Amino acid sequence: MNTLESTRKNEAGMQRLVDFFHSRTGIKVQPSKKTFLEGRLQKRLDQYGFVSMDQYCHWLFEEGGLHQEEALLIDLATTNKTDFFREIHHFDYLANQVLPLLQERGAGMLAPLRIWSAGCSNGAEPYSLAMVCQEFAQATPGFQFEILASDLCTRVLKEAVRAIYPHADVKPVPLPLRQRYLLRDVQQDEVRIIPELRRQVRFYHHNLMELPYPPNTAVEVLFCRNLLIYFDKPTQREVLFRLCHYVKPGGYLFLGHSETVTGLDLPLQPMAPTAFRRLHDG
Repeated sequence: MNTLESTRKNEAGMQRLVDFFHSRTGIKVQPSKKTFLEGRLQKRLDQYGFVSMDQYCHWLFEEGGLHQEEALLIDLATTNKTDFFREIHHFDYLANQVLPLLQERGAGMLAPLRIWSAGCSNGAEPYSLAMVCQEFAQATPGFQFEILASDLCTRVLKEAVRAIYPHADVKPVPLPLRQRYLLRDVQQDEVRIIPELRRQVRFYHHNLMELPYPPNTAVEVLFCRNLLIYFDKPTQREVLFRLCHYVKPGGYLFLGHSETVTGLDLPLQPMAPTAFRRLHDG
């Protein structure tokens, strides 16, 4: 096989993988990210002894290799940037406006108020949410809550369940909350979320392209932030319609700072920057 033909077959194999990622996860691999992804995939080729991307694809799609490789492939394709208390204005709005209003309506009193963190990555977001809710619960006798957290990437979900982070990663956490909810290992320069808070968060492996969604029933608050930006417009629309179905009327949906619902016919009322209240049907 000459060099030109080999290059073409590798490009065809890479495009086949890109198409697979899009159909399976909704993620649209941008041209600027292809080189980065190829570098990650090359390590798999080297490990298995494949000499080309085309050969690797043949093993995946024609010889049944996808069955054992799919979870790792999806992990390679996903981006997992996150921080504790990322976009702090959302947590302030949740603490000062949303939780008091929902509690006045009875949410969290007879049954736990439920929050879903979709695309939770390594757990920084759901644990931040749990800290905010626990602070509210301590000031509100009888208030209960539970956090549901889901992600497509199995690797980061393991990190989330472990709940151990480099000390530098928790600098965005306000000092009083660090003192109450984090255990520090000075020798390792790490912290761990306290057991009482970890018990408030349940983690699920889930792909937003698949039904049913983990909550099974609607939640009062849904955080799905900085995830839709990796989808193309039709996929964004499809996922947002599904997400709205899982927010109770009067509940709240939070998106990332660069995400929008403009032009979509959704039952949402803007309440604060990228924070929306779910309207009643009809």
